Amino acid sequence: MDIRSLCLGALMAGDASGYEIRKMFEDGVFSYFQMASLGSIYPALTKLSQDGMVTFTEQEQENRPDKKVYRLTPEGRRTFLRTLFQTRPGEDRYRSDILFMLSFADELPVELCEALIDEYAVRHESMLDRISPAKNQPSLPENSSEKNTPDDPACAFVSGLGDAVCRATLDFIDKNKDSFLRELRERRLRRN
Repeated sequence: MDIRSLCLGALMAGDASGYEIRKMFEDGVFSYFQMASLGSIYPALTKLSQDGMVTFTEQEQENRPDKKVYRLTPEGRRTFLRTLFQTRPGEDRYRSDILFMLSFADELPVELCEALIDEYAVRHESMLDRISPAKNQPSLPENSSEKNTPDDPACAFVSGLGDAVCRATLDFIDKNKDSFLRELRERRLRRN
């Protein structure tokens, strides 16, 4: 999805500043599926405002510039929902520096491979702790609607799927890590 659609989707949860929208994609409710940088969010919000999809109010802040809080307009809501109906989802892509590095395991010290696998497991354990909708709640705007709350069936489904994926990953690591590292060591011995 394009950045404009992502911003409209974030605002479906309630009014939010550009910073709050970024937090939803950085470590909040949407962080597991999409990425949106601050450098792309603000231009998108400006264009959405010009197109009548969002409005904003400026809130004074002590010792800081005024903060713009964006609100979805009825036209913005209709546009976002049309996008959901008309968009054919792109192929899911999973990005992982650790898995990329491990694809070159034959070139790396076995100890580094083990450390990478351990780090990967720690990250998935951490994700399990954060996946709970109740734990994600602070990353939503203060005035969010009932969407993306623990009682929302969509949130429960998505977080349940995320929980299952993390648990399956940890189970795979638990069952395969030792044999993988043993095979790497044996290949090194055969090469030398």
